[in-house]
Amino acid sequence: MNITTTFKKTAVAIALLSSFSSQGISAEEASADEDKGLEVIMVTAQKRVQNVKEVPISMSAVNQEKLMENNISDTEELSAYIANFSVSESGQGFNVIMRGLGSGPNQGFEQTVGTFVDGIYRGRGHLMRSAFLDLERVEVLRGPQSALFGKNTTAGALNLTTAKPTEDLQGYINTSYDFSFDETTIEGAVSNSITDNLQARVALKVIDGGGYQENTVTGNDEVGHETYNARVTLAWQPSSDLNVTLSAQHDNDELTGYAPSQVYIEPAVAGSGAPILGIIKDWELDDKSHKTNPALGEVEAATFEADHVTLNLEYDMGDLVLTATSGYQDYELSQSNDADQSVLPMVYRALGNEAFTQISQEVRLTSANDGAFNYIAGVYYQETDLDYDEIYRVYPLVIDGDRQFNVDSKTQAVFAQFNYQLSEQWEATLGLRYSNEDKDGTRDFTSLYLPTGKPIVETDLVTLDPAIAARFGLPAQMPGINYSIGVLKGAQDIIDHNLAESRSESHFTPSLNIKYKLDNMMFYGSIATGAKAGGFDSRSNNDSREKFEFDDESVISYELGSKLTLDDGLADINFAIFNMEFEDLQTTIYDGSTGFFVENGGLATSRGIEMDGRWAFADNWLLSGSVGLLDFKWDEFTGAKCFKSATVTPDNVEEGGLSCDMKGKTNAFAPDFSGSLALEYYTELNDLFELKATVDLIHKSDYYTNADLNPWTQQEAYTKLNARVSLLDIGGTWQVALLAKNLTDETTASFSIDMPLMPAGFYNVWTEPGRSVSMQLSYNFE
Repeated sequence: MNITTTFKKTAVAIALLSSFSSQGISAEEASADEDKGLEVIMVTAQKRVQNVKEVPISMSAVNQEKLMENNISDTEELSAYIANFSVSESGQGFNVIMRGLGSGPNQGFEQTVGTFVDGIYRGRGHLMRSAFLDLERVEVLRGPQSALFGKNTTAGALNLTTAKPTEDLQGYINTSYDFSFDETTIEGAVSNSITDNLQARVALKVIDGGGYQENTVTGNDEVGHETYNARVTLAWQPSSDLNVTLSAQHDNDELTGYAPSQVYIEPAVAGSGAPILGIIKDWELDDKSHKTNPALGEVEAATFEADHVTLNLEYDMGDLVLTATSGYQDYELSQSNDADQSVLPMVYRALGNEAFTQISQEVRLTSANDGAFNYIAGVYYQETDLDYDEIYRVYPLVIDGDRQFNVDSKTQAVFAQFNYQLSEQWEATLGLRYSNEDKDGTRDFTSLYLPTGKPIVETDLVTLDPAIAARFGLPAQMPGINYSIGVLKGAQDIIDHNLAESRSESHFTPSLNIKYKLDNMMFYGSIATGAKAGGFDSRSNNDSREKFEFDDESVISYELGSKLTLDDGLADINFAIFNMEFEDLQTTIYDGSTGFFVENGGLATSRGIEMDGRWAFADNWLLSGSVGLLDFKWDEFTGAKCFKSATVTPDNVEEGGLSCDMKGKTNAFAPDFSGSLALEYYTELNDLFELKATVDLIHKSDYYTNADLNPWTQQEAYTKLNARVSLLDIGGTWQVALLAKNLTDETTASFSIDMPLMPAGFYNVWTEPGRSVSMQLSYNFE
């Protein structure tokens, strides 16, 4: 990002944000009122209920109403509305990126952006598959959150709060039908007292349909979902000073298809007239794919099931509150998918089973927050177990790669946050956390001969298809042991192995925040550190013990910010400027053939500006938005994968020609500019009806969808337009609405990799939904 471009974008952003306020969006309705101004936004970003104006963090909050009105069902959809935040799906899981930082998908990874639901950590990428259910709000916290939220929040954290039981009868039902993608969504909840000191809340969500990409081979609209989520929450007050909350949730998702992916071919190659183009058929980005080979038994499908149990006890001891939060969660994922995204018999994952369990316990003491000195202090314990089994079929090599991966971990931590009011205006906060983690990991890999299912090394004679043998310059038949050593190991780096390692590490992650307050404004400066634990690579195909283990990553972050209230309380503007320095950033890289590998990426710097706000600039009008400017650069990253292209040559190839130096380069999923803008209008039509209309603009500048920064996998800048018009009854009991997303029908890419075992110029690309129109009906009762 050059200085001129940065200045221009900053000027535009400031001009916009001088006239609007926060992304949305509060824990309660953020409406304007002539007497009291904008509604107060209450959040729990620091594990106590606070006015968002008092929280010295760059953050955005989205409430239940915004989620339902925009039919936002998961974090991937939410991320479009939040600056400097991106969530996208890949063949192995999800890419969760904050401020250009994220680890990418690998079964051995936790995420760089930690997710917490009612205080329980959800660190596995596949838990992003759980649809939002009856949420009170979502808080997106940017920057390290190590002191209170712990490990694996080096880039930021998502803090989700579910709706709690009420003493009086309350409930709602929201329904939506998407005409474009034939998707039906029904969500409802009911809450009431059972006895004088026991309340209950039941919530249910059903999603059916939704595939936006037509598979011309199977005729399916993919990816289709049959989703059922249900949660029961009980709140019990056995005494006036003790509150007990127990919730149990079950998620089930049946997928038709597995990924919204397709083949893309460079124009020069696509115009070559090569015979293979007649087989692939579909190679331009659109709403169609041409994948799987049913004659070979290929099927793209998945089943995901998860259970979550949370027990929270709060004991009020007068000047202190003792909180104990216990959590249990597990999930099972079973999947099969066409890894080359075409009808070609290249690569197919016949089996991909993942099973995960976690138990955790946190106990903390929180002071009353009514004096000059306040604190939060506690201990944390967590155990996890992950099993991953995979059969990865590589037709040209006549093998099934049989992979079994397991990692167990135990984490202990002590933490504290001390807050001292130095004067009426000045306040200092010191955060401290010490954590220790022990991990045991194993990975077993065996190459099986495809026709028999026996290990290659135990096969007398391996027979190759003559055309394949000629293409790779191999004899048509080879003894199994020679084939294993000469072809699989020598040419493809595929080696049978059994690896087992253990690691133990400790981290001390302090933070310091200074805050200065005036009547209608707050300024802050912070220094924060963070760490993400190392682990074991699940995806590599070689037997290197050194490469099996990857190191922890760390960050130090500097941030200056302000939170301003303007226009007699009718406008909020939040501003932050940050600089984050990362060391040993964990990255997962596709080798362009049959495997992935993990590499610690040396040094990187992420710096930028974030602004968000809302402004009730006239009667019945509300303008809100979120804007981010980002400058990510690798300061040191040698040995990275070079992109391969039929028409473009990398300019950063290292000596030897086998790898590239990323120094001075950006990262994938790191647009220079991202943001959203919403304009809302509300009016009473008469004594019976109200009208509400909203227009959303979502913009991102150019960004790469592949970590190797191939220019052919760069997504060009785009702006998407959403609109909603609703008719409500005057009491807010019911409403009917029409929602349109991506009105200009932009085709955009979210992720890409080289097409396996193909020449340069062939890619697999994941795309996002085109234009859709939905009808919504909702009813609230109390």
